[in-house]
Amino acid sequence: MSPDALHRPSADVRADRAAAYDVRGLEVRLGGRAVLGPLDLRVSRGAFVGILGPNGSGKTTLLRALTGGVRASAGEILLETLPIGGYRAAELARLIGVVPQQFTLDFSFSVEEMVAMGRYAQGAPAADNEAVAEALEATGMAGLSARMVTELSGGERQRTLIAQTLSQQTPILLLDEPLNNLDLNHQLEVMQLLKTLHAAGKTIVVVLHDLNMAAQYCEELVLLEQGRVAAQGETTAILDPRLILEVFKVRVAVHRQGRRPYLTPLWSGVPEAVPSDGQTHVHVIAGGGAASDLLEELVARGYAPTVGILSVFDTDYTTAQRYELEVISAPPFEPFPPGSVREFDSLAREANVIVVAPVFFAPGNLSPLRTAVEAARAGKKVIYVGQPPIQERDLAGGEATMLVGELLASGALEVSGTLEAVEAASAAGASI
Repeated sequence: MSPDALHRPSADVRADRAAAYDVRGLEVRLGGRAVLGPLDLRVSRGAFVGILGPNGSGKTTLLRALTGGVRASAGEILLETLPIGGYRAAELARLIGVVPQQFTLDFSFSVEEMVAMGRYAQGAPAADNEAVAEALEATGMAGLSARMVTELSGGERQRTLIAQTLSQQTPILLLDEPLNNLDLNHQLEVMQLLKTLHAAGKTIVVVLHDLNMAAQYCEELVLLEQGRVAAQGETTAILDPRLILEVFKVRVAVHRQGRRPYLTPLWSGVPEAVPSDGQTHVHVIAGGGAASDLLEELVARGYAPTVGILSVFDTDYTTAQRYELEVISAPPFEPFPPGSVREFDSLAREANVIVVAPVFFAPGNLSPLRTAVEAARAGKKVIYVGQPPIQERDLAGGEATMLVGELLASGALEVSGTLEAVEAASAAGASI
């Protein structure tokens, strides 16, 4: 995925459905400052959309604009094909249920009375005990219905707000960080409730911070960056390691559990040991699974090493792909082709540090080792992992042993294992 593609919205995955929202060229300015847009967004009827983004990216402002609570400075928001500004407040309340991020519940009302207030949009709250009871039950608040809201914990207050919104029985639900102040058990209950409501046909738009919650429950994601849409589309397409790194400045590994992805964070920010000019500085000569631990440890320290040359069937190739590293590949069971060797030589010249993993060397994969010798002679920092000994890994009739001898004689640093190699690479990077 190219950097340009990261900011190009994907094709609408619900184009066959009518739009609940159609946002066109929306811009919002607050206090004379642009905080949102310009952006386009389409939310189909019956969609389950998660809005993600770093703090300050405009998530809450976007949600408030969708409620009609923030006036657009430019562009338009169509709700069910009509401009949102054309609806009266009571009409909006019958279409949209809103759970705000912050709301003060310091009134002398019981939980049941607070939830019943959600029925005012529908007419006669006194006749809607069934809707209130269903909302209390769905949020686990039925047993606390007689308690005063001033006596509730933060999590209980949050669930009361959600219950109040559910009692409106609107076709559209907008929720701003509904998992705030909830323990994990209640977070899961809320997301499972939203999943059930979605299955029943409701349109749900929810702002979330937890990427894994979004991954497990949302069908579509909108990723905001500095007030604009960085990407939108199906969850599996948006939760891409390169896209997450681009927007959140966090390197993650993306795994699959059935059809749902889940993320493992690897590092955040730029460690001191990593040069900050954005260039690749470490290249790992890998193969046969010899570098997998080394690659994982480098990534955990904040590096994004280039890797290769590797067969596409190699375990090291799989590891490099999992962490979205740049890897030079070659067909399996063949000597490295000249094109791959030239690509490797180019990356080796660009790297500040070359790490030679304890690879088994045969005649077909000696060329990277020769390049490492030339790099060491030219004064480049080369780190050689020497265990197990090269004599046990030399399948090239002694030529690999000879090249390693030349490598060490040319100034390469020999280390015994992964951690020592990473520490040496970090020290070399810090001194650049």
